Amino acid sequence: MPRLSKTVLGCVLLLSAMGVLCLWTQAPPTDLSGASITKSIFLKHVTFLGAALAIMGLAALPHYQLYRRLAYALYGACLIALLALLVKGDYTRGARGWFALGPINVQPAEFFKVAYVLTIARVLMYGRAVQTWSGVALPLLLTAVPAGLILLQPDLGSTLLFVPTILAMLYVAGARRTHLAAIVLVLLAAAPVGYFCVLKDYQRNRLISFAVPDRVSPSDRLQQTRSVQACAAGRMWGNGLGESGQNAPFYVPDRHTDFVYSIIAEELGFAGSTFVLLLFAGLFGRSYWIAYQSREPFGRLVVTGATTLLATQTLINLGMTVGVAPITGVTLPFVSYGGSSLLTCALAAGLTLNVSARWQPGFSSRDMAGGSVEISGFRPQPVKWLAH
Repeated sequence: MPRLSKTVLGCVLLLSAMGVLCLWTQAPPTDLSGASITKSIFLKHVTFLGAALAIMGLAALPHYQLYRRLAYALYGACLIALLALLVKGDYTRGARGWFALGPINVQPAEFFKVAYVLTIARVLMYGRAVQTWSGVALPLLLTAVPAGLILLQPDLGSTLLFVPTILAMLYVAGARRTHLAAIVLVLLAAAPVGYFCVLKDYQRNRLISFAVPDRVSPSDRLQQTRSVQACAAGRMWGNGLGESGQNAPFYVPDRHTDFVYSIIAEELGFAGSTFVLLLFAGLFGRSYWIAYQSREPFGRLVVTGATTLLATQTLINLGMTVGVAPITGVTLPFVSYGGSSLLTCALAAGLTLNVSARWQPGFSSRDMAGGSVEISGFRPQPVKWLAH
């Protein structure tokens, strides 16, 4: 097995451990020997995490060029799942975003993120016509179709993740900055149409409660208000493990999912919450460095897309937890409770580990298309005219 990035692997494991700690303090099983996995949030989280870490390892095993050949098939399968979800999906809290498979709920939008990154990387890896509008059109179309389907569920948070991801991948592929600026301007111009014609009432209330809090009732902004208060209550060193339960003055309902960071801030204080931020900074910083070092275009684009996806998700989640962004319903990677989210984040990390383990200097686009040339296999040939 090629050498893996210790920084990426270590940050993922430590973040996962923080998630286990948060779930233990919020919903510990009273009896591990008799607790049911289907009823215990903690046991379900540990089970999902074990499966996610195993999948991360499996994703790093084969050469990442295998995923290039599977990209279109994965994209098509996930797109069919999104279409089927709008027809036969189960409603959960007003959104049609999950398939119920017995005791497990599967969220296709989460798995589509990985398939999307692989597909866009394959389209852009050749670098042909990416500096023209015709070359940018196909990646934008491959982005708009799933983003529209996810927005119809409705799932605003997951939809927003596509925007920075496609912009970052286009930039790394060599797209013109003027084209990227034009795309951003078009999206900003279309935002009011989406606000009035696409978003549901509760989604608009979330945006209003953030922008103009006085226009909504206190109950509409209760969760975010309590989250901010809980973060502030932790002070420097926190109130101690297990001291942020239902009896706490700033209890946040269902905080183990989207508002898990408030548990860390309240129980471990500024020190613990800063430690988590440093772990994310190390993870994303090292991942972007891996992308920068890679000379193979597909691997470079995959790492760029996967890292931007997770980084954007992290910033949105942290922003809504501390009150500087509206609530959008996205989880904190590797920390929040949620099986589909854990598996998706693990796959993204596995792809990054895969590319970092197989970095080799490439000498031509033909060599890079099937994996770079081994520099140890290079043997200089004698120059004939020097022998005479």
